[in-house]
Amino acid sequence: MDKTAPDPTVAAITGQMELSVRDAAASVLVALLFGFLVRRWVKRTPRVMARDTRRGHRWSHTGMFSQPSYCNICESLLMTSRGAFCDACGVCACPTCVRPANKQLTCKAVTSREASHKHHWVQGNLPFDSTCEVCDSSVGDSPELTGQRCCWCHRTIHDQCRKNISEVCDLGEFSQYIVPPTCVKVRATTTVPRRLTVAQVSRPATSTGAGADKPWTPLIVLGNRKSGSTDAEQVLSAFRRYLNPAQVVDLGDQRPEDGLEWCHLVGPERCRVLVAGGDGTVDWVLNAIENLKLQPPPAVGILPLGTGNDLSRVLGSGEAYVEVDPEQVLRRLQRAEVINVDRWLVQLDPVRHVHLPGSTVRMTNYVSLGVDALVTLNFHKTRESPHYLWSSRLVNKLIYFCYGTKDVLERECQHLQQKLTLKMDGREVELPDIEALVVQNIATWGAGVRPWELGQGAGAAGVQRPDDGLLEVFCVYSSFHVAQMQVGLSEPLRLGQARSVEISLRSKVPMQLDGEPWEQGPCVIRVSHHNQARMLRMSRA
Repeated sequence: MDKTAPDPTVAAITGQMELSVRDAAASVLVALLFGFLVRRWVKRTPRVMARDTRRGHRWSHTGMFSQPSYCNICESLLMTSRGAFCDACGVCACPTCVRPANKQLTCKAVTSREASHKHHWVQGNLPFDSTCEVCDSSVGDSPELTGQRCCWCHRTIHDQCRKNISEVCDLGEFSQYIVPPTCVKVRATTTVPRRLTVAQVSRPATSTGAGADKPWTPLIVLGNRKSGSTDAEQVLSAFRRYLNPAQVVDLGDQRPEDGLEWCHLVGPERCRVLVAGGDGTVDWVLNAIENLKLQPPPAVGILPLGTGNDLSRVLGSGEAYVEVDPEQVLRRLQRAEVINVDRWLVQLDPVRHVHLPGSTVRMTNYVSLGVDALVTLNFHKTRESPHYLWSSRLVNKLIYFCYGTKDVLERECQHLQQKLTLKMDGREVELPDIEALVVQNIATWGAGVRPWELGQGAGAAGVQRPDDGLLEVFCVYSSFHVAQMQVGLSEPLRLGQARSVEISLRSKVPMQLDGEPWEQGPCVIRVSHHNQARMLRMSRA
């Protein structure tokens, strides 16, 4: 027998071990891949995040208080250059007392295991015109930390009158918009750091407060503190004082789908959504509602914080808020009317030798090509620049004005009609010498201009409505023509109304859709009706 020949038994065992190792490695790889996919799916699953108030207050540092304020720990007067306040419950503290305040004073709770909702009283720092709920006399007007205020119903009382008021809180005038903490159940996430998510919401018992005669319609406030100026951050901070803090969602930290998950928890027919931002933020939220397939979709209101705010003007929300008063906004929402607004699909099919699929975006306000899109594009590039330091509506409008004036001299978009072909409802339309083509759905364009209502030709142009399934198409001759329209000295070239629009673009042209600009290469642009969004139109009162 050859001693150098391998033992067949050992070879078989070795082969089986190698096969087992390969199988084990493959199993580990499959498990890792499966775990990665599961974590990715969990991460993308919409969920309402809730802050753990046991970890302390939500502090906002300020350079100036609107009135004399006192520290809730040491009771010293807070200087205008120093101090912090909790934007959820209203507790104030000097820099050295922030940590003691986190330990000694409880914050406004997101969830509670109590059988009934009770007042959460905060000592002092009351508004100047405060009146005691019990004795009906002024309270909190002394130069000291005196009087108490409930951070839910916002009733104010004297310290000695607290024993004469019920401990049960009815949430006050705006109870219809508030999700009481007794109705919220949360669960902890497995992520690091540990977070809380809203797992379940129950309907509150019949209220006996000021809002008892109104149906319960929880309000979800969505805003992005990272976009534009700091207005959104101030708005979100103000509404946390009036609602459950979990109802106020910062889109700088969460996706719109996360905040809209409230609609699944309480029912989309009950929810109302308030978007604090410009037209781009509103479109972002409306697209998220469609992505979640909410039926019926929740009614959406707008608190305008952008520069153009064309949709908010149509819905009666105004041009922009200089200083937001949550009570005034909530009262206007109580009188708001639910209306339908058309939304459109804009399909972009690039003209290439190799056939590749195009892209489709959704439009609510208008889509345009030419000089107005060029001005918006130049402004967008300026805003994205690291040298853009001052973010405010006034500065934004000055930049818009400068770019518009610059184009009056340069006329970069002249002879636009030579670069495109227009079809309305399948019929080709001959164009004169123009610099902009606008396809409009709502009544306003270009930060408040109402082109369909300008001049003597407005009567014969037809009635414009946001829910009639019709688009309005018009042309602009130049930047100077736009300026004339903005002051009412001219009118656009109205081409008519149509249910579908097709634009064949032969060369690169500036384009914008609902305020989002880019440079569009040769393509075929098709605009067709998509669906309708439910919006809140504010009353004029």
